[in-house]
Amino acid sequence: METGRLLVSLIHYPVYVLGPGKRVGLWTQGCKIRCPGCISKHTWEFDESKAMDVEQVARILKEFNCDRLTISGGEPFDQAQDLFELLKMVREHFKDILVYTGYKMEDIKRKHKEHLCLIDAIVDGRFIEGLESEYAYKGSENQRLFILNRELLERYSQWMHRRKDKMLQVVRLEDKIYLIGIPYQKHAKKLSHEIQNMPKL
Repeated sequence: METGRLLVSLIHYPVYVLGPGKRVGLWTQGCKIRCPGCISKHTWEFDESKAMDVEQVARILKEFNCDRLTISGGEPFDQAQDLFELLKMVREHFKDILVYTGYKMEDIKRKHKEHLCLIDAIVDGRFIEGLESEYAYKGSENQRLFILNRELLERYSQWMHRRKDKMLQVVRLEDKIYLIGIPYQKHAKKLSHEIQNMPKL
């Protein structure tokens, strides 16, 4: 059976800063929400050159010796059908699947209810510039964590109370540098300014 194609910005392992424990990270490419002040503007465009067969994405994710997965973006639910296909393919392998979305949980329940039985936890809500949060798992205070798998309640309850500690991961792939994690907004602005003003080699 032919599978769909998912636009993928990045796949990386290990990820330590987006969910409890050591995890596989998948960032989708493309976002309709486009929050002002977003630190991931490079994931906004629906770049067809980044399309991968869903089956191939699933195979890559399962190759890592890890059973925890974080999916972010971009906006994963802007590719809802292909996301659903992927979740079905990897559900048995991963015991803990966390999804970041800019849409509210109420909208996910209304439009994409079938996805929820394949997801263990969701962080929802737009990034709102100026609404700072002290908590490590979210970029702005309005965002919420929903723990859907009650067996993971203790693990996620501990993680959601962690305060920001300025820890980010820096990943270099080919000619690109990726920052993984959720910084304070003021630090993200400063870092962005410094990067833009770096001398070109």
